Amino acid sequence: MTIHDDEKRTGTLQLVGAYQTLLREKRWQEWIDLWADDGELDFPFAPEGRQRTYRGKDEILTYMSGTPGRVVIDAVEKVKVFPMQDPEVAVVELAIRGHSPATRAPYNQSYVVFFETREGKIRRYREYWNPLVTIDALGGREIWASGFGSPLPAT
Repeated sequence: MTIHDDEKRTGTLQLVGAYQTLLREKRWQEWIDLWADDGELDFPFAPEGRQRTYRGKDEILTYMSGTPGRVVIDAVEKVKVFPMQDPEVAVVELAIRGHSPATRAPYNQSYVVFFETREGKIRRYREYWNPLVTIDALGGREIWASGFGSPLPAT
């Protein structure tokens, strides 16, 4: 490992911390400034027929700024940040306790998130979570699927 790698790793971990703070505070313009212009926001468990990957700052910001209100986070139960061998990658394990305002059902979710950075910006964010928790909290598969992200364009 070189001093340059240490500097990159420190920058990556600072970026992860800023991401979490700005997202929680819904400071959208500062939050999107953390992203590379060609950044990718990826949800591998997106429902069939819904967009899985959002590319570029405009698409990412449009999606993310439209999500608040579906779930209320009452507490962050756990946050563990794992620096990786690649100094521009970090993994975050996160558990939250919350609820759905629409159904009043609990939303107690665990996440594993991969951050890939490049030149001090988020290049790719990939989020893994249990869709069943979200389906139950929001009131069923149809409601969840219809409200998750953007529909895929007709082909």
